[in-house]
Amino acid sequence: MTLRTLSRRRAVALVAVPLAAALTLTACGGSDSGDEGSTPSSSSSAAPAGDWVTTDCATIAPPATANQPPADSIVEGEVAVTTAAGVAPTVGIEAAAGNVTSLVNVDIAEGAGEAVQAGAEVTVEYCGIGMVSKAIFDSSWARGSSITFPLAGVIAGWQEGLPGMKPGGRRLLIIPADMAYGDNPPAGSGIEAGESLLFVVDLISSP
Repeated sequence: MTLRTLSRRRAVALVAVPLAAALTLTACGGSDSGDEGSTPSSSSSAAPAGDWVTTDCATIAPPATANQPPADSIVEGEVAVTTAAGVAPTVGIEAAAGNVTSLVNVDIAEGAGEAVQAGAEVTVEYCGIGMVSKAIFDSSWARGSSITFPLAGVIAGWQEGLPGMKPGGRRLLIIPADMAYGDNPPAGSGIEAGESLLFVVDLISSP
């Protein structure tokens, strides 16, 4: 299964740097654009063995292995996200998943009301995970505080990935490195050079 085709199905019961600072850095480039999809990437931080690697966004902790995606989740290609907006999600990533070459943008829960406009100010809860390392590098849920910022001041993957989202919704973003931090991620962030980033974002409001 790859991110070339994002067929939706429901899964049945079967040490961080705050992004508040890191998001304001502009994308540094470093990942060439190419065909849409995911390609495994070699990494010094190899993911644990197993079919799936899961992370609980309520706490910043090492990922765990599992033989199936999290219960009560929506599976999109190689990623699964639990559906209950407003509650810290659990994220599953297939162990073989790697970097992507184009932005993946999927509503896990749609929300309601006026959609976010390009450049608008938003208040969100979010969780960020490296696609190669499978490790969580930041979570507002773990810190116990949402964040408010203008989209015009953040990485390109957020600028392009959040417009159209509605309050109360949950969105999955998988961002190629050239729309995030390229080969120059923030020092101490835990993000690898050239790594694609996965975010789960819950939109609280957009004034």
